[in-house]
Amino acid sequence: MRKQISRPKLSLLISAVFLSSSSQAIALDYEVNDTKISIYGYAKLDIMYDSGDIKSGNSNGMGDSVNFRKIAVDGQSNTSGHTNLNAGESRIGFRTATPTDKGDLITTIEGDFFFGDFRLRQAYGSWNDITAGQTWSNFHTFISTTPTLDFTGPAGRDSFLRQAQLRYSFGDFHVALEDPSGALSGESFDGGYDADYQGDTIAGTDVGRKDSLPDLTLRYETSSGELKWSTAALMREVAFDSGGDDDSTIGWGLFVAGSYSLSPSTTLRGQITGGDGIGDYMKVNPAPAAYRVANRLESIPAWGGTLGISQEVGPGSLNVSYSRVEADWDDAERDGVSLVNTDNSGEFIDAYDDNYELIHVNYLWNPTKNVTYGVELSHAMRETVDGRDGSVNRAQASIIYDF
Repeated sequence: MRKQISRPKLSLLISAVFLSSSSQAIALDYEVNDTKISIYGYAKLDIMYDSGDIKSGNSNGMGDSVNFRKIAVDGQSNTSGHTNLNAGESRIGFRTATPTDKGDLITTIEGDFFFGDFRLRQAYGSWNDITAGQTWSNFHTFISTTPTLDFTGPAGRDSFLRQAQLRYSFGDFHVALEDPSGALSGESFDGGYDADYQGDTIAGTDVGRKDSLPDLTLRYETSSGELKWSTAALMREVAFDSGGDDDSTIGWGLFVAGSYSLSPSTTLRGQITGGDGIGDYMKVNPAPAAYRVANRLESIPAWGGTLGISQEVGPGSLNVSYSRVEADWDDAERDGVSLVNTDNSGEFIDAYDDNYELIHVNYLWNPTKNVTYGVELSHAMRETVDGRDGSVNRAQASIIYDF
């Protein structure tokens, strides 16, 4: 529905939307003077049951989404059989379109509750091919996304980052400068166990991280007939500065992604991603971007891929995907980085991960336009650098009411 309202009434309208009952999903489309305002979102309930090798102490299994670090490997105590219900993925957003004498000004502000409290997902504006604010990284595409109920989604692909950036688009080409300490990419410098001090030599992944330059991303995305494809490149500085010692290196990443409609009801999707120092720009990368040895910083290579297919079946769709991601720790091991964590008696505690594999199979049923009921089975596997492994099976059911 569309109405004309005055500016003083706008704040009352927004308040009413938030205070209305969650059981009454309302789609709103208003005009305030010349600005069109749309309010959108959905309520989602996830019901999850995990069985297999789950680390002891995790009362809700793998958590609200597949978390590989909660999978127990050989030598770790484990439990099985955990139930978790969560509605945190539910979200709400506002979009505006304001005409100007040189094209429409578009803005979006969106948030969800995935980590318990309300968090900002997106807040950006776009005008004359210039986008500024927090939104999906330019090193990202939806083309190869096979639908999953699991919030993590397939591994071994671009990381679904949303971070502050300045982007310019011309035709099918997009270039952006992005926050090096963004929503998730900021975790990709430091991580893991404390650095080991061997005399005056430091070897480890916990470094005195420094951000001095924005990340540069470039993407080309297009379609031709039944084929859609995208490719992107990333360049970033990875640096540390402890106040006395400092070093930096260049990290990079690449991906190629595509989808092809085999028939009106069948779609095949895939993506290959890799790089050196790519860190969390690749989804669930087992390695941080770099490690430190003495006063030298070394980047860590990693790569991955995903393949999926969607088939319309009755009033819904059947979706299957396989994904894998792997890190190369050979140089770090050669340089003396401690990749296995043990206690004072030498007993195994945990280790860095070498690779992850993830399989999703789901059916999404749409009894009507704004309602989705889904069931999904997923299988997550974790292997550490010393050859230990473990796996967890997840059964998930979800109900989504969108507006």
